[in-house]
Amino acid sequence: MRTALMTLACIAAVAGNVQPASAKSPDEKVAYTVKVNSKIYGNSQATRQISSGQTDDYTWKTTPPGGAAALPSQCATGHDWPVDENGALLRQTRVRLAPVVDASGTANVQLSFDALTPQASAPKQGAANDASACPAITSTSEVVRFSLPLNNKPKTVTLKDGTQVTISGKS
Repeated sequence: MRTALMTLACIAAVAGNVQPASAKSPDEKVAYTVKVNSKIYGNSQATRQISSGQTDDYTWKTTPPGGAAALPSQCATGHDWPVDENGALLRQTRVRLAPVVDASGTANVQLSFDALTPQASAPKQGAANDASACPAITSTSEVVRFSLPLNNKPKTVTLKDGTQVTISGKS
């Protein structure tokens, strides 16, 4: 009887029906650290616990170099731009991480990067209700997909605008 059970166990393992002991449960949370290094959007870092198949937004709002830009009321209409408590335009960086961990413990990640910042140059002079008086905005949006072993070794992705996003995952 023991021989028969051992034989069945070996057959099942060879057939791939048994997950290795190191495989991650879909409900197990993994600590993902995201670091952003950008000449345009600044540097940021945070670590979050995310379960496989879930998403999380890493969002940073910071004062751009030279200070927050004035945002006249006619400029804010129709936009969801980040502002400080005085209504001045801030720089914002958002990374949405959507990892799915496979049986081998590797995360297949979709990373969405969205950022905007007021440009350093002063807004054009114009009438108070003139849209040309609004601050110029630099923005970007990009989606990348990659595999990430969950061994805490960082992987760096360089985006089209030169921004580098470094991600590591540790279970």
